[in-house]
Amino acid sequence: METKITNTRPAIESLACVEPECDLYGQRGGGNLTIRKCYGKDRIRYLRCRGCGSEFSERKGTALWNTKVCETKAVAVAEHLSEGCSQESVTRLVKVDISVVQRLNRVVGQHSRRFHDAHVCAVEVEALAADERHGFSGTKQQAAWEAEVMDPQSKLVLTHVQGQRNEELIRRLYQDVCGRVANRHNLVLFSDGEPSYASLFAEFFGVAYQPSRQGQRGRWPKTRYRIPRTLAHVQIIKRREGYRVVQVEIRYSHGSRKRAQQALDRLGYQQPNTSAIERRNATARRMAVYQIRKSIAFARRPAVKIALGWWGVTVYNGCRPHRSLRTPLPQSLAKKNSCNVRLPWRLASPIIFSQSKKSCSRLSIHTGSVIISPDYPNLTAWVWVFTAAG
Repeated sequence: METKITNTRPAIESLACVEPECDLYGQRGGGNLTIRKCYGKDRIRYLRCRGCGSEFSERKGTALWNTKVCETKAVAVAEHLSEGCSQESVTRLVKVDISVVQRLNRVVGQHSRRFHDAHVCAVEVEALAADERHGFSGTKQQAAWEAEVMDPQSKLVLTHVQGQRNEELIRRLYQDVCGRVANRHNLVLFSDGEPSYASLFAEFFGVAYQPSRQGQRGRWPKTRYRIPRTLAHVQIIKRREGYRVVQVEIRYSHGSRKRAQQALDRLGYQQPNTSAIERRNATARRMAVYQIRKSIAFARRPAVKIALGWWGVTVYNGCRPHRSLRTPLPQSLAKKNSCNVRLPWRLASPIIFSQSKKSCSRLSIHTGSVIISPDYPNLTAWVWVFTAAG
């Protein structure tokens, strides 16, 4: 019996030519694509472009490109990886070979990074929250930290880097996030007490200027950086005794307290904190088996951990709902409840794309002027997203 095309297959109007030399490259809805044939058990459509005459699979440029297993199992592997299952567990649950899981983990990681680079750019934010979480790679004695920066208002993870916890890691983190935000001179950064956050902040977020030279001879002074009034950096330093926090110190490292208080008022915070990124850390540990605390789980290869980290960022940003993005009702709807019913998403006004009532993507509700991406209510819809480098 002939296998029918599943409902998850995107409409041909939503596809575009993948040949960079074509005049209609990347332009959807142009009517230039026709179905030449269908092949394989999944009845994959082989398309032809009328503009340049090239022929290609509808999977080219997606996470499913060159996948030998059926689409259902490939999506199941990606779903299990995003739920914190190890590769051996996924092999037993989906009933595929370990090589299939390893390849799909690498592919979805690379595809996630290209997707993130293409969509998360020129983002306008009011504040940023930065933090690191420890992990292990290779052996239990070889630490591999993950550092991230997120927008505490929309819960959008902007930057993800991995490596040893040192100044180089924070430098890479700053360099990446500065290339993704549109207003790096007009924001407030909340971070922990890592010294590199304060020492490198002015270099990446400040305004550079050249000091005047004393006299007519000698070298010019080194470039210095000025902190504008619209910029601030607040560090939340926690002092622990054992595993218990005994004291919290709030240090205003750069900028004025007035600018920091303006950001706190817009965020609805009473005092500076990093609660948003810390909750993200807890979620990330449940999504990646190599990040679980108090366990012997670790990635034997650093590339496996990096790919899984990028896959987790994409799922968190584009596929999972976030309950804190809802606004509670001003009054209760029942006699005995305490206003547990919630309104639609509070940042839904600038949304252009259609959204599911049960889920909301951080990518699609951002308050900036750029609408980044439509919502992906499930991973099946995401694996069909095209990236140019695929």
